Amino acid sequence: MRVLISPRGPRPYPDRPVATRSRSMSRYVAPLGFTLAAVWVAVVFVLAGGGH
Repeated sequence: MRVLISPRGPRPYPDRPVATRSRSMSRYVAPLGFTLAAVWVAVVFVLAGGGH
């Protein structure tokens, strides 16, 4: 049986998950994606209605 030791050492709070960079960034990326989609839809409607 082999025991794998983390190179960062033991976690200070073993019951809490470690917030990795990808998890903390995804919290901001999702709302940004929805905002950009909403802006894109608004631009498409403005451009579609601008010729009339």
